[in-house]
Amino acid sequence: MSIRGEFKIVQDPINGPVKISAPLQKIIDTPEFQRLRYVRQLGMCHLVFPGANHTRFEHSLGTMHLAIMFAESLHVEDEMLLAVAALLHDIGHPPLSHGAEETFQKITGLDHLNAGVRIILGEKPFQESAIPSVIEDAGIKPSDVADVLLFKSRKNRIISRLISGPVDVDELDYLRRDSLYTGVSIGNVDHRRILNVAMLSGDDVFIEEKGLGTMESILIARILMYGSVYFHKTSRIAQIMASKAIWMNRECFRNPFAMTDNEFYSYLSRDEHPISRSILTRNLHKPVLKVEYSKDKMKEINDILSGLKNLEDWQYIVDVIPPLEFSGPGRVKSDMSVLRGGKPVDITEVSPLIRTLKEALENKSIIVSASRDKFDAVSAALGLGQ
Repeated sequence: MSIRGEFKIVQDPINGPVKISAPLQKIIDTPEFQRLRYVRQLGMCHLVFPGANHTRFEHSLGTMHLAIMFAESLHVEDEMLLAVAALLHDIGHPPLSHGAEETFQKITGLDHLNAGVRIILGEKPFQESAIPSVIEDAGIKPSDVADVLLFKSRKNRIISRLISGPVDVDELDYLRRDSLYTGVSIGNVDHRRILNVAMLSGDDVFIEEKGLGTMESILIARILMYGSVYFHKTSRIAQIMASKAIWMNRECFRNPFAMTDNEFYSYLSRDEHPISRSILTRNLHKPVLKVEYSKDKMKEINDILSGLKNLEDWQYIVDVIPPLEFSGPGRVKSDMSVLRGGKPVDITEVSPLIRTLKEALENKSIIVSASRDKFDAVSAALGLGQ
């Protein structure tokens, strides 16, 4: 089925008028997709950035819009598959977005990607999902969408890379969107310039050498947004406090991928535990200590605090920023090739700036925080103020 034909227009504050064809509108109208209206894009970052109330719903529409723009510019063969996969790439996000995903994965055995794939395929526990039939009505196999999102399709590898790669439509939407709603202007990258310097070769996306400055600007924006927004220490504290509240009440969160942020906060409002009260009133744990990360230092701090009398697990946090799992070229997204003289060259070979930026995210800190009534006890136990 063609992506052209009858369409509706949605006004997007980031991308302007977004055209939505009839087959894609049917996907958007499903209960599973409408749930994303009530899942914030940035989890609990609104406790730090009051404007950060935008949702996975609008981000998914923006990602689809950019996917269609890239399909037209790069002459992607299966435009409808790219549009559908872009639209559904976040369909499995639980409440709080990435904020509590690790805890939900411990409870369910699923992360948001694998939950999303099950929703797309109508597999347990999402047998009632309306998504598979409307995808088929659009002339697309649900299994093809799942394979694209899981990077299992060699034939459609280019579509996978456009949705999740070093230059992808997902990030080009969320950097600009998150920048606007947090008021942090450093994420406002030029997606149109990317369209002008990107090209396909075989089953991958490359950047022409003249676009090197554009790629550097995107990597700078990405790293600064991680430091200023995504890994903001107070946002991390709120997210970890929420994860602790969820884990203490894990029987209530057996299928979080069908829940919304509203349902999560409604649960907190009924929970009498002090950590739930503290989250709702933004009485967050207070930072006590920040030191350079090492395994030995991490063990020393955990040993001290776990052995402290009258200190419960929920009353303190030992965090690492950036998180330990956030490393390598795939996470930093420096695994991009530049076409120099018609041949692909790793971008780090031609850009000292990108090499430096990649190394910057390897510098990690341990941040210890505690509930306000335990701040002095934790501080004393760690030998501060002596």
